[in-house]
Amino acid sequence: MKQLRQYIRQILLEDGALGKWVWPSALGPTAPDEPDTEIEEKLYQQLANHFGGYGALDDDAITAIKQVLDSGEYSDVFSRCNSGQMYRGMRVKLPWLEQNAPEALVGLPVKMKDPIDWGAPTPIMMTYVSEGMYGKVSSWTGDREQARVFSTYYSSDTVAVILHSNCNSGYFMSTMGMKRYKGGRYKDEFDINKLNPNAHEREVLLFGDCTVTAIEINARQKDIERLRQ
Repeated sequence: MKQLRQYIRQILLEDGALGKWVWPSALGPTAPDEPDTEIEEKLYQQLANHFGGYGALDDDAITAIKQVLDSGEYSDVFSRCNSGQMYRGMRVKLPWLEQNAPEALVGLPVKMKDPIDWGAPTPIMMTYVSEGMYGKVSSWTGDREQARVFSTYYSSDTVAVILHSNCNSGYFMSTMGMKRYKGGRYKDEFDINKLNPNAHEREVLLFGDCTVTAIEINARQKDIERLRQ
């Protein structure tokens, strides 16, 4: 594992670490005749697992992607977001809110006219760390409505929230450049039909942590009181 990590870091410092083209073998019969590198194959499989909800990227894959983003190479595929608003829709338990955004619990409405009407975001300042089933990678989007959709998967012991951040506060990477990759040898050898089957979600990946500047909570006072019982 240590040798592989050193190998990745070494070749990523060289020009054309992923070759002249990224994943040409997943572009169909008219693609350039260039074999995928070992790192390309590793990244394709792990990213496909992430998009499909099957697994997390390991530390070596994350290191490789960060170094590609830093290099500025292959920016049509590995595109770092350097400015602009980011949103993460999720559901959290009450202790998480009490620890990270207690000020947002003050002044929640007694009742809401419409579940879609979240009200104004509350300014906060916290560090959000990617963790959980996807390891050190979390899903964000520049589309607030899409973030709201991701917060609606109901569970009785959680509250829907939308976190606000900015691209310049972490390693944010757009995935839109990956939607064209499908078929080829990855379908034949690994049964991966598409690299990103959910490209319509406009997912932006955050590697590691970022600064959260505001939070929206879709809850009423009695919802919080119920969770405290």
